[in-house]
Amino acid sequence: MRLRRHLKLRTQWWLIVIVTSLLVMLMTMDRTMERFDNGIYDHLLQLVPSPSSDAILLVEIDDDSVGRIGRWPWNRATHAALIDRLNAAGAKAIGYDVLFTEPTDAANDDALAGAMARAMAGGAPVFLPVLPGASSENDATTILPIESLRKAAAGIGAATIAPDADGVVRAAPRSDEGPDGARLLMRVMAQSLAGGGHVSSQAGLIPFGGGTGRWPEVSAAAVLAGEVPAELLKGKIVLVGVTASGLGSRYATPAGGVMSGLEIQAYLLQGLRGGTMMTQADLSACLIAGLLPLWMLMMGLGPFRRMPALTCLALCSALVLGLSLCALILLRIWLPPSAALAGLVLAYPVWGWRQLAATERFMRTQLERLQEQPMLVPQRNVVHTERGVAYTIALLNAAITRNREMRHFVADRLDQLPDATIVADLNGDILLANVAARKLFASPDGGLEEKTGAVSILSRCRLIGSGDPVRFPPSAEEPLACEVQLDQGRFFLLGMAGQTSAEGTRVGWVIRFVDISDAKTAQKQRDDVVQLLTHDMRSPQASILAVLETAPADRIAARESGVIRHYAERTLQLADGFVQLARAENLEYALEEVDLGDMLMDAIDDLWPQSKAKSIGIVTHADERLLVTVERSLLTRVLVNVIGNAIKYSAEGTTITCSLSCQPRGDGAYWAVCAIEDQGPGIEPGLRQAIFERFRRGPVGLGPRINGAGLGLSFAHTVMTRHHGLIECQSEPGRGTAFLLKLPLHPNPASTDCTP
Repeated sequence: MRLRRHLKLRTQWWLIVIVTSLLVMLMTMDRTMERFDNGIYDHLLQLVPSPSSDAILLVEIDDDSVGRIGRWPWNRATHAALIDRLNAAGAKAIGYDVLFTEPTDAANDDALAGAMARAMAGGAPVFLPVLPGASSENDATTILPIESLRKAAAGIGAATIAPDADGVVRAAPRSDEGPDGARLLMRVMAQSLAGGGHVSSQAGLIPFGGGTGRWPEVSAAAVLAGEVPAELLKGKIVLVGVTASGLGSRYATPAGGVMSGLEIQAYLLQGLRGGTMMTQADLSACLIAGLLPLWMLMMGLGPFRRMPALTCLALCSALVLGLSLCALILLRIWLPPSAALAGLVLAYPVWGWRQLAATERFMRTQLERLQEQPMLVPQRNVVHTERGVAYTIALLNAAITRNREMRHFVADRLDQLPDATIVADLNGDILLANVAARKLFASPDGGLEEKTGAVSILSRCRLIGSGDPVRFPPSAEEPLACEVQLDQGRFFLLGMAGQTSAEGTRVGWVIRFVDISDAKTAQKQRDDVVQLLTHDMRSPQASILAVLETAPADRIAARESGVIRHYAERTLQLADGFVQLARAENLEYALEEVDLGDMLMDAIDDLWPQSKAKSIGIVTHADERLLVTVERSLLTRVLVNVIGNAIKYSAEGTTITCSLSCQPRGDGAYWAVCAIEDQGPGIEPGLRQAIFERFRRGPVGLGPRINGAGLGLSFAHTVMTRHHGLIECQSEPGRGTAFLLKLPLHPNPASTDCTP
């Protein structure tokens, strides 16, 4: 299911990449986003440094000039005088943005032509504009200056300004080379001033630049009146044009605000002379700049996702704008970014929508599977007729409620445990603690502190024996269960169990503290009793027997001496049996691999004097070699006790049979069985199980009364149980008794001769 979902999502990813790439290509080729590109260009252009204005000077026919000299248009003799003034001041070139396309008074026309000729001779060539005519399908007419002025001019050209569709002037149109003067006037001037150097004739973006600086400007009336210092005009390229209100045209520019046509011509001339004209990137560069960020975004959102989606979108958008800005400033190339930004803005939500849709489907499927699973806490199932987002939200709400109820259930059950229990994560931070744990490790304010962790709690616990603190988490070599001492003499059995996830990964620990202080106290009391029996009681009884052995016969009567000896020996027997039973119950066994037949022979040898005294024969059947893992001394004593009982309760001259065999256990393993059969009086059915209890003896009323403490079979039962074995009694009154001792057979088949 996960693979199918992954393949489906990858198919959708490829589909989105292809469709958005085609849309970006379409928008780039048909300039659909041109209006947005123009707005971005205008803002980015503010970051471009303003061009130098030292070489160009504007002489404006402004409102002051019209007021001082007279109404417009001026007499051409006035223009001649202005050109003479500029020539005399040492101007480098004069661009005259005033139309002279119709003849006037011949004397005035000749005066202007003569002034232009003198300026040419003086090193200040004059350039005149032409008037573009009306265009038809097959022809376009251009109105040129009158012939005399055209001959005197250093060059003529169109001073056309073509705003874009939004009314903002950004570019200079392309001009074709030709004898009709269709070239741009500023391009003609730049070519002439370049001294034969190349000036591009391609259409380009005028380098307005940012900043608030403007070109140096003076009034035409001030120049005619001689009020302008010659130093200001010397060596300058002078542009003369009309800027008076109602006479000169004004245009919006991307540099901000409105400029006169004369200022725009100055920016154009400076860009042509300095080679700083900005060019529009060709189609291939625009396509690459549009598609590359889109593919980077989709790669970041899809196969190679390494960062948040919104961050990836922001970086790709910044890349688009940064690439356009760097190309504009460093390469003087304009890369329109709108198509690329539109592709990013389109691809991001569409891919996010498809991801959310896939996530919603996956989440709904998983929540439905969770809903179908049995719940420990009763909860109402979600019933919804429409399988949309509302249905998924209902399932999610049910899952949250279920998780909350489950946590409450676990915490409640944990509180019901009598032992202090803590659930911690891998770092030791406590996730859950029951009431017993909060009471045991309570802070002064009555509860577990927020910063209290398993590490600090376990550091208070000291291992019995070494006194070292318990480490968290335990290493692989350390036991997960141990006895510890906490505070003033309180003892606990500490157990740590690893908590795993559904996949089997370790996610935390469950730590349990079982209070064994009372058990420790009872153990100490038992040890004291054993000490009492082994030393304080045995020693006086042994002394009594020694006195009886060494005292003269005439000092103690024989009958009284026998009674004293009987009670002393019985007391020693009782103490010895109790000590052995306590040892069997509490001793830490030292296990070793032993042949059961060898231990049987050792027990028979130990009992040889007793069997000899009653002329009882002991027959063994031990053809098979049975290896068992046991504590040898204790198990040998078990055999001694069982065979000794058989000797006690058997009549003189009878036979005891000891046989070894193996029997299947039913789980693929085998028992090593030692069967001990006597020919005694047998045991009543009601006593067959009771004889393994302490101080219970038998048989009663079926044979001779035998002295004993009643601890031998209890000892045997304890030892067999601690060896994971069994001891069984099979008997019928008057037909003898058989005891079966069953021990787990050693699992290595090469070490045994047992053949089932």
